[in-house]
Amino acid sequence: MVSADSQEELRALKEQLELDFALLSDPEARVITAYGLAHPEGGPDGETIAIPSEILVRSDGTIAWQHVAARIQERAAPARILAELAHL
Repeated sequence: MVSADSQEELRALKEQLELDFALLSDPEARVITAYGLAHPEGGPDGETIAIPSEILVRSDGTIAWQHVAARIQERAAPARILAELAHL
């Protein structure tokens, strides 16, 4: 996961949710912007946040599949993501 949140915020979230995968901090939104997923001034304090998205990236760096949310509450269904992974 890549987030515009700080490393400290992500560390606390990972601990709170007991996640077993990496949470990557991108507070300057470089990666988020490179993938076209920046929502300028979308945060509660007017900061840039990431548009909720799920992206499967091949080992060569190309995008194999992506789902970009039309609204903040939208996420791809886990079954859909697993089905896409099976095709890689």
